Amino acid sequence: MLSENRKYHFSGELTLNRSRVLGEQTQPKDDEVNWLFLNSGEQQFSFVYKIESPFGTKYNEPFKANLAFTMIEAVTKTVELNQTYQVLRGQEIVGTIRLIKSLE
Repeated sequence: MLSENRKYHFSGELTLNRSRVLGEQTQPKDDEVNWLFLNSGEQQFSFVYKIESPFGTKYNEPFKANLAFTMIEAVTKTVELNQTYQVLRGQEIVGTIRLIKSLE
C-alpha cells in the first residue's frame, strides 16, 4: 500500500464498489491498490487513503479514511468539504467520496 509514512490532508468518507478486477470475496482492507482518483467534474485528483477501521469495512457501505492528495493546492481550490464526488480506479467508476474535514 502507498499509505505508509504519508502526510494526510483530509479525513473523509468513502463508499466503494468492488472493482471488476477484484475477486468476489475481496473487501476494501484486502485491496492492495489504494491509489484512486476524485473526479470533481472539472479535474481528476489522485489520492491515497488509509482506512480508519480496516476490519469493519465492506463494499457498498460508507467507511472513514484519511486521504492524501498529490496536487493538494489545486484540490483545496477546487473541492469543497461535505460534497460528494465520484471516485475512479483508472477509468472505472468505483464509488463516491466526501471530504469531511481538513487535517492541516
